[in-house]
Amino acid sequence: MAGKVEIANRALTKLGAERVLLLTDPSKEARVMNSMFDTVFDAELRRHRWKFAIKRGTLPALVATPEWGYAYAYQLPADFLALVQVNEYYVRGLKQKTLWTIESGQILTDLPAPLKIRYVRRVDNLALLDPLFVEVVACKLAYEACETLTQSSTKKQSAGEEYQFAVSEATRQDAIENPPDELPWGSWLDSRESLGTHAGGPSAGSVNDLASSWGIQ
Repeated sequence: MAGKVEIANRALTKLGAERVLLLTDPSKEARVMNSMFDTVFDAELRRHRWKFAIKRGTLPALVATPEWGYAYAYQLPADFLALVQVNEYYVRGLKQKTLWTIESGQILTDLPAPLKIRYVRRVDNLALLDPLFVEVVACKLAYEACETLTQSSTKKQSAGEEYQFAVSEATRQDAIENPPDELPWGSWLDSRESLGTHAGGPSAGSVNDLASSWGIQ
């Protein structure tokens, strides 16, 4: 099992920097890793649909409804990082018209309760981490820390390329969930109204309306 220190040391090794015993050590390497670890970790969880981090939930409608625009409000789970699916509709990263929006930690929508969601959660139990995710985080830590620890633009470029390769490898190995295939742009369905993209594939409707404004980048 990879813990925080092990992941940080993998990043430091990639940079040719001194390894640490604890992230609270007084060394420069430990201070740099400790200052950015949690932010980078959560950002990488949110950036992709990591299968080990996807969770299902069923949300009740809140008593207090939105002041305007939507009929219902649903409180997001405490461990929420990013939305993957709402009922049968898959979340995409395109910023266009959708059936919901997220504001102030709530999903606002006209979809009635109970609202079924799949989402990327914050993972505190590091024993659950996919080894490919560990590699991605280590590569991103190395990239973010490179300027401070090495002052080498060449090493930073190399770290960035290694990060991109780690993400592509995770995708190739099916550690990251891909959205269902979209219909081609400009098809005859573009002229029809749509409620979203179904989890099993696109619904018969406008591709312009298949997106969520809260998709994972």
